[in-house]
Amino acid sequence: MKLKEYKKIVDKNSPKEDKIKNVLISFVVGGSLGALGELFVKFLEAKFYMPPSECYMYLMILLVVISSILTGLGIFDNIVTFGKCGFIIPTTGFAHSMTSAAMDNNKEGFIKGIGSNIFKLTGSIILFGLVSAFFLALLKGVIM
Repeated sequence: MKLKEYKKIVDKNSPKEDKIKNVLISFVVGGSLGALGELFVKFLEAKFYMPPSECYMYLMILLVVISSILTGLGIFDNIVTFGKCGFIIPTTGFAHSMTSAAMDNNKEGFIKGIGSNIFKLTGSIILFGLVSAFFLALLKGVIM
């Protein structure tokens, strides 16, 4: 069987996804997650008189901890199946990828397993985030 024939069979038998529906679900779920985060920030500002920068820091910590716990319990993948990219794109996806990499490699030990593999999926995110921040800082320095 040639590659083209195989591709036709796979395309014929693969389930078709409704892209518009997925986009709308992602938009609503991501927007709801953002609104809940904003309510959490406003709560911290009102009750504990914290500056907004600290409130957003606590929000990021909360999102990372919750998504890591849900990944460890095996629940996060089910939530993503429902919520599509609305849950993956924010900080929760970053924490999920780190936690799942750590869980996959924990049998090899703390150093050789978890330590050497935890950033396998997220290393490129960190690298390109730092590189783009560097060039944006240079651009800001040139403009101002």
